[in-house]
Amino acid sequence: MSVETEKATQEGKSAELAARCHEIQTGLTLVEVPEFDTLTATGMAVRLALHIRGLPAINFDVLRLVASHYLGIPPVVVKRIVEILGEVEFVKIAKEGKRIKTILPTVPYYQDLYNTLGDYAVTQGLNESEQLSIEILKRLAKSPEKLESLKSQLGADKKLINRAIEIGQEGAYLRQYRYRGRDVLLSPVYFSENADIFADIVAAKGSKQVQKVLNAVKSAQGIPLEIIRKKKKISNVDFSDEEISLLIRLAQDGVVKPPCIETTYAGENYFIFTPTPAGAALAPTKRDIYEKAMAIVAAVRQGQFLPKRYAIRSPGAVLYTLKSNLRLGKATTEATQQYRKLVHLRVAQLIDVGGGYSELRIIDTPENLEALKIAYSLVESGSAEGVEVDQDAREALQRDQAYVESLIASAKLQKRKKVQLSDQQQLELENLFL
Repeated sequence: MSVETEKATQEGKSAELAARCHEIQTGLTLVEVPEFDTLTATGMAVRLALHIRGLPAINFDVLRLVASHYLGIPPVVVKRIVEILGEVEFVKIAKEGKRIKTILPTVPYYQDLYNTLGDYAVTQGLNESEQLSIEILKRLAKSPEKLESLKSQLGADKKLINRAIEIGQEGAYLRQYRYRGRDVLLSPVYFSENADIFADIVAAKGSKQVQKVLNAVKSAQGIPLEIIRKKKKISNVDFSDEEISLLIRLAQDGVVKPPCIETTYAGENYFIFTPTPAGAALAPTKRDIYEKAMAIVAAVRQGQFLPKRYAIRSPGAVLYTLKSNLRLGKATTEATQQYRKLVHLRVAQLIDVGGGYSELRIIDTPENLEALKIAYSLVESGSAEGVEVDQDAREALQRDQAYVESLIASAKLQKRKKVQLSDQQQLELENLFL
């Protein structure tokens, strides 16, 4: 392995570690877990960094209120999280004496953000409970798993595994199902839509088949279902008839919510994506934007795989042009049917230039610009960047303290709760006092 390859592998591990900490902590939010420390701090640091990236200087008192109300970071912890971000040079901190007055975000782009905070977690050290919780979520990110199979693969003490599952269920980032006489563990962060269908398939067929299908779809987000059925493959991955049936079932049962485009020359076609993100992976304010992004990708894939005459050779280049110029370079005769859904969703306009030709122009709104960025990242990397950021929180961070205080005062008070100590922990605590 070359030095460059080894470095990239390590960075990938660090980024994934930070991402799992973020997902676990966002799932827990107001739930306190006595075993967690570095995991919790790293997850909060990722969440705060994502929301302040690109903002001007922020008053610390406003930050503390917004972090508590929107991001689930307790006020007493905010200072520690800001200092962690200062330590990794993601913020510049201005103080009066020992008190923080303002912070100036210098947060890098996503990959560097996750790499750096993942490295921070490794440096600080993760205890056995934290490592186990992260490993479980890492495996469930790929596919639901049969519980007994997962336990045997982990090879950890059964009490620790059961405790990790208990914490995950309390934090709503793990869910356990019973199907076909088997217990199946699933993460709603990744399989939120009709999760019971995935659990049923894994109970019947195992996780490997689901992993294979979803990994292939991720490599070609928005590929038409009909193309998969005809070729029985995605890129270089061949599918059996059973795997094709699995993909069709997922699409029909609404797990992947495929967009549909109907044209006179190619008929009705569904465009397949991996399951819609949830929890930490998709902020409530981004759901509509994500659906617009999928519709944009589907329209471009229509021109790539199912054109009337001339196929799109580089969907990434087309999306980059739309993202940069908010219009395509030239009018076409296929645009009216190909991009009709984008008009219905108020993403774009079709300008008739005569002779049956229409020109696509994006409607310049913040939501549509965000949808274009997500569409581009879906095609280029197979995943969506930025969907975990709550826009309401970012806007509140740029308001004054009086406004934020009135906003919070009108909302219901949030109550923190604790995961109960395990029997072993309770015994150790009692022995300590005795």
